[in-house]
Amino acid sequence: MKLYQDGDLHDALMLLQCEFVAQRKRVNPADITWLQYDILSSLRSGATMPSSLSVQLGISRSKLSKSLGELKSLGFIEQTPSAHDRRELQTSLSDKGLHLLHDIDDQHHELTESAVSVWSPEEQRSFANLATELVSVLREQRKQQR
Repeated sequence: MKLYQDGDLHDALMLLQCEFVAQRKRVNPADITWLQYDILSSLRSGATMPSSLSVQLGISRSKLSKSLGELKSLGFIEQTPSAHDRRELQTSLSDKGLHLLHDIDDQHHELTESAVSVWSPEEQRSFANLATELVSVLREQRKQQR
């Protein structure tokens, strides 16, 4: 069922995605890949196993393993054997990784300031709610595709 007119929704989503990609590239002081940023961002909520990360991010274990190796060699993550299964590595942010995310967060404040300058408080809440709802649906679809 098509609810949008003349591609307005499609066009708006594609333009927004392009702008977010441009912003992300601009605020990346360590020149890490998008996947590496996603991994670091996911680890912000706490240590986890690679198996959980691959499901959350919707990527293969081999692709994740390569990125984790690169992040570890850059000093952005730490890995220790799991207490429950020594074959699995508990993966967490290092202090250097946490500092990198804080630096990136500082740069992202410009994006928030732009939104605040354009939208009323009610529009900001509405956008936040709609974006959160869409992200939730996209993540669930990705999990089901695995």
